[in-house]
Amino acid sequence: MVGELKTIKFTYTGKVELEETLKNKIMHNWLEIKKKTDLYRDGKILVVSNLIKNDDDYELELKETTFSHFMYVRRFKNQDIKSLFSGAYIVTSDNHVGIVLNNMYKGNTFEILNLIGGMAEVEDIENGKYLSEKCLIREVKEELGFDLKDYNYSFELKYLKYPSENENPIGYAIGTIFEIKTKYTKKQIEDIFQNSKHDNEIKNLVFFSKENHKDVYNFEHRKEYIPELLEKVFEDL
Repeated sequence: MVGELKTIKFTYTGKVELEETLKNKIMHNWLEIKKKTDLYRDGKILVVSNLIKNDDDYELELKETTFSHFMYVRRFKNQDIKSLFSGAYIVTSDNHVGIVLNNMYKGNTFEILNLIGGMAEVEDIENGKYLSEKCLIREVKEELGFDLKDYNYSFELKYLKYPSENENPIGYAIGTIFEIKTKYTKKQIEDIFQNSKHDNEIKNLVFFSKENHKDVYNFEHRKEYIPELLEKVFEDL
């Protein structure tokens, strides 16, 4: 589900402790993945070990682990590991809301409607404090080629994606969701994206307006929370 944020606090509590037997299972699974694709790289990521909610106030306890550990849990769902990401949508000067079509690879190539953004990494911690905005700035630069430090953009943390009582918390991705506002129009943003240097994770930008945002349901593949998020966004526009 997607909840509006009043305040949020992050507490970094160190590394996830893994037994030797589990480490071996994780490595075996990782080697199987690498035989099938070279799209992934292992590295140090942050996961949510505990989430405390009090109305619209949230506290997230974070731990450090590896991407290979996350992939193992995602496959076998035998540990309560929740990945953490920073995501965003773009609001243009002519009131269009932009998200993206990700290129996905699971046997066959397909596209999935998603937010801009990516997983939190250990490098997003400074002086023992996790900075979700640092993660966002890096991911937007990598995926779209946009520099959020440019005066034509501003951003604000607006929502938190977290599991509801009806959702399986094992392997769930928890996300801080930012609203990026730009002085550019929809057409200008599309042109900037097409002419910028970025990775191949994003196929295209997809824009919605108040008049057509229900079209989100026409996408065969979409992250499950995207329609709920768009409803909240357009309530405020």
